Amino acid sequence: MQDDIAAALTQEVKEEVIQNYLYERRLVEGQINYVKELAEHAAQLQGKLSRRFARVYDLLPEARFLNEFVRLLKVEGAPFIDRFAKAPEYQEGVRFIKVRGLTERGRFKKLLLESYRRLLVWNDQYKEAYEDLEQECKAVNSNLKKFENDYDLLTILNFLKDLDVEGIERKHFLGDNFTPEEMGSIETSLRFKPIRMEQFKVIPPPSLPELNAIRRQLNTLADAIYRQGGDRARVLIK
Repeated sequence: MQDDIAAALTQEVKEEVIQNYLYERRLVEGQINYVKELAEHAAQLQGKLSRRFARVYDLLPEARFLNEFVRLLKVEGAPFIDRFAKAPEYQEGVRFIKVRGLTERGRFKKLLLESYRRLLVWNDQYKEAYEDLEQECKAVNSNLKKFENDYDLLTILNFLKDLDVEGIERKHFLGDNFTPEEMGSIETSLRFKPIRMEQFKVIPPPSLPELNAIRRQLNTLADAIYRQGGDRARVLIK
């Protein structure tokens, strides 16, 4: 009689452990899915930001003008320049900038300034999305570590093997023909892998100066570009 009571209590404890494990595992999976959604959003904004950089690069017809622009930004290399070189059709999804002014030179200056202003807007949006993703990755990795510390996976697998849990859960975690020899591979497959920012292929946002901080230098740059190639500048401002 006492053995039966002890066995029943042991079974009840095992079932409670399993239910808690499955519940918390679903929570972790939900958090990982949310991180993936944030990563997708950040990747979309990164693409939009790269096209705004490409629009500015299109206004810089020579390497010396590009180098001067990069120097003003105080960044290492021209951000997303590789994407511009491979995809000059950046205009898709980028709004046309209409500028007004008494002279073509003045309109070209306004075009460069407005292009940079809009670039800053998208850079701020991307920076916010990137930082949200980064913080959420850290939070999820912390939860993953706590989850695995709270539950010994080998013990959980043995519980699942012995208990008469719902078929869908058993099939999901153990498969239809679970054997002791498969324990190691199943344990490995059930462990969550830490989330790394690198896996989402989003780059850290550049830190850019505000427009007013480099307005005079941009005007000087635009003036030099116009003197060098006024004909092309006229095409861009029409």
